[in-house]
Amino acid sequence: MSELATRVGRPPRRISRFLTEARLGWVDARLMVAMPGRERALRFIAVLLFCQRASYIVPALLGMSSGDTRYHSPALNTTLLVGVVGWNVLLGAFVWRRGWFSYGHVVLDVAIICGLLVVVNANIRSGYELSAANWAGKFALGSAALVGAVLSLRALLVGLGLLVLTAVVAASVQIGGLPPWESGFVNHVNSSLWFALVLHFTRRFLCAQANAVDEATQRRLAAETATAAGAARYAERLHHYRRLHDTALATLTAIARGGLDHRAEDVRRRCGREADYIRSLVTEDRAEAESTLGASLAEVVADATGLGLRVHLRSGNVPSPPPRHVVRAVCDAAREALNNVARHAGTGEAWVTVDWYDGVLGVRVVDRGVGFDTDCVTGGFGLHRSIAERMTEVGGELRLFSEPGHGTSVELLWPASSPEADE
Repeated sequence: MSELATRVGRPPRRISRFLTEARLGWVDARLMVAMPGRERALRFIAVLLFCQRASYIVPALLGMSSGDTRYHSPALNTTLLVGVVGWNVLLGAFVWRRGWFSYGHVVLDVAIICGLLVVVNANIRSGYELSAANWAGKFALGSAALVGAVLSLRALLVGLGLLVLTAVVAASVQIGGLPPWESGFVNHVNSSLWFALVLHFTRRFLCAQANAVDEATQRRLAAETATAAGAARYAERLHHYRRLHDTALATLTAIARGGLDHRAEDVRRRCGREADYIRSLVTEDRAEAESTLGASLAEVVADATGLGLRVHLRSGNVPSPPPRHVVRAVCDAAREALNNVARHAGTGEAWVTVDWYDGVLGVRVVDRGVGFDTDCVTGGFGLHRSIAERMTEVGGELRLFSEPGHGTSVELLWPASSPEADE
């Protein structure tokens, strides 16, 4: 168990790389393919939003090119630009880790941009209020797009109204009246409205399509799994039928037709051998059902669904079927890992993946729930007896990685890596 505790605090290279790539997945097209469709759609929209915001930095710099002539305090103007760029970098870091914006991010962004509109307008000298020097309006377009992408339609109108009202009031105070129609200010307000609406409906459409594709994919995978299982069962039944036809059925038919004397010693021995064979077939059928990794994991996933979890099962090619006792241990450990997700993770979704890498079977259970501090792992998580000991008993091992707020990854490996490989 001391070896397990060491591994719990220090994830192996493969797990660490997987989780690192998961956080970078919004810019990694290969990893995004493995993500749920909704998450891929949201990450794509996030990239568009940050590209839009980045495009406003150059115009802001050009608006400052004339130096002291346009601003009461050029130093303040520079500080404001550095501050808003810093906020966008910080916001990007949050989204980098979470995959999408929270409502709190949107509220804070709107508040910052509204304050920026007021201060930048107050710092502009008379006559330049509607020129390119008033670069805060560009970032207001980015905030309007964010409001539209994240909030509901009703909340969108509230956030957009606040941005527009602040821009109008800030400009009117400096000009001494409403901005003239021919100044382009109305076009700016119009652009804010349409940016918000376009991003809002784009997000809704892409997420709806992504959910539909995911559901269709799950149905197709379930159908393909059922078809493959049915074909395998049919092939196995045909194999057993042929064996029975050539042995027990042939003997019984010969006895029934009088071709064999059932009282003869050699016939009795033959019947005994074939009875043992039929008995072994029954035992073999039961054992074979228990040893099928895909079918057993499908049952585990079905049980987890009964707990209220939505489990995504993705199975890769496993060239060598594991022994029956290994299948039982791996599936029981995976079941307990999913039970832990349902009890502790605070999320209704989990991912189970099966792969075969360098002769090692790996079954990974991942959630994006609350996570926990691996240094404080206790028996209450069921990790030691319910998962780790099961894997140890069959020569396998548990590898675990988790951080508060970043979910948990449980990997069940068989056969266990050699000590030299872990060093």
